[in-house]
Amino acid sequence: MPVPSFLGDMTYLTYLNLEGLGLTSSIPDNLFSSWNRLVSLYMNDNDITGTLPKSLANLKSIQVLWLGGNSLGGSIIPEIGQLTTLVDLSLESNFREDKAGKRGFVTALPPEIGRLTNLETLDISDNALSGTVPIQLGDLISLRRLDLSNNFFENQLPTALGRLQMLEELDISFNWLSSTIPREYGDMISLTSLSLESNYKDESGYFTWGIHSTLPTELGKLKNLKHLLLNDNYLSGTLITEIGQLYFLETLHLQNNFLLGPIPLEYSNCVLLEEILLEGNNIDGSLYSMPEDICRLPELELARVDCKISCSCCYGC
Repeated sequence: MPVPSFLGDMTYLTYLNLEGLGLTSSIPDNLFSSWNRLVSLYMNDNDITGTLPKSLANLKSIQVLWLGGNSLGGSIIPEIGQLTTLVDLSLESNFREDKAGKRGFVTALPPEIGRLTNLETLDISDNALSGTVPIQLGDLISLRRLDLSNNFFENQLPTALGRLQMLEELDISFNWLSSTIPREYGDMISLTSLSLESNYKDESGYFTWGIHSTLPTELGKLKNLKHLLLNDNYLSGTLITEIGQLYFLETLHLQNNFLLGPIPLEYSNCVLLEEILLEGNNIDGSLYSMPEDICRLPELELARVDCKISCSCCYGC
C-alpha cells in the first residue's frame, strides 16, 4: 500500500503512528507541508522507498521522528537541521541489498545536524553513510544516545564528541575508521557504553588501520562505564591499569588487537565484570598469565585469552 497522500490534508495532527503497516513507494513530496503541529511521527518498519522530501522542514513542532527500517536512500538532506524541536531521530536500518541494488542513506552526514541541540537520541546505524564523522555532532549537548554503527565513516574521530557530557551510549562500530581514541573522550562522564569495535577490515577485505595506537589513560575517567568494546582493531601498546578504575564495568572486549601484557591485576577492582576477552593479542604467555584475582570475581561468566597464556577461568582457546 502506498503512503496515503490524503494524510497531508490533516493539518491538526499532533500524533501519527504508521509503524509496520506494509507501506510502500516513496513519501509524497508535499506530505509534510501542513503538519506544523505534528509532535510525533512513526513511519518505521515499512518498505518506503525514495528520498526524504524537502517538505520535511515544515515539521516545526516535531519531537519524535522515526523513519527507520525502510528502504529509503539518497542523502540525509540539510533541511533536517531546521527541525530544532527534535528530541528523538531514528533513521536506522535503511540499508537493503536486492535486485534493485543497494539502498540506504548515502554520502556524508550534513553539518546542519549540529543545529539539533535538543536531540537526545540519534540513530542512523545500518545505512551507507560515508565521509568523516562531522565535528558538529559535538554541538548536540543534550544527546544521550548516538549510534553511527554499520556505515562507511572514515578517517579520524572528532575530538568534539568529548563535549557530550550527557551522552550515555556511543556506538561507532563496524565502520572504516582509521583513528586513535581521542583523549577528550574521557570527558564524556555520563558514558555507560562505548563501542568502537570492528573498524579494522570489513567482510570484503577492505583494509583500514581501524582504531589504532595506544589505549588512552583517560578512559579511566569514565566512572559510569559498563561496556567497553574495542575489539577487532589495531590497538597496540600495553594494557592500561586505568581500566581497573571502572568499578561499574561489566563487559571488556579487547580481543583481536595487538596489545601487550601484562594483564593488570587492577582489573580485579572491576567487581561487576562479567566478560573479559583478551585473545588474539600479543600478550607473551611465557611471561604473563591471567591474575587469579580476576578469575575469582563473583560475577565473571566468560574469560578468554590465547591458549599459551595460563588462565584458570578461561573458556576455549
